[in-house]
Amino acid sequence: MKFTLTTPALIFSTISLLLLAYTNRFSVLANLIRGLHDKAKEKGEKDHIIASQLSSLKKRVKLIRNMQFLAILSLFSCVFSMFLLFLDKNIAGEIVFAVGLALLMFSLILSAIEINISVHALNIQLSESVESESFDDNKEE
Repeated sequence: MKFTLTTPALIFSTISLLLLAYTNRFSVLANLIRGLHDKAKEKGEKDHIIASQLSSLKKRVKLIRNMQFLAILSLFSCVFSMFLLFLDKNIAGEIVFAVGLALLMFSLILSAIEINISVHALNIQLSESVESESFDDNKEE
């Protein structure tokens, strides 16, 4: 395979779209955390459901931060790889590009973990909603 200056450039759009998706996830979580925090303040007492949700969200925010950091390092590696290739340092450029690909894979693994935590939290919320609805249905009878 011929490794040229354009090879690392091929993944720029991929990383840019991933960073956009990660940033959107982060923004949604930030708004959700602010809303839950305000809701907890209004109630005044410790609500175990809100506390557990905030704990889960805290983990997810850390994961997203790490996902973003790895994706940025991956993008930097691709740019640096192109710079090395421009200077005719082909072996070094290929190695740096391989490191960038590995960083991107780790970012995607963290993304999968974060999605799994998110789905787990949604399942807990849904099970509480179903229990609440069945309790309300029994109350009406």
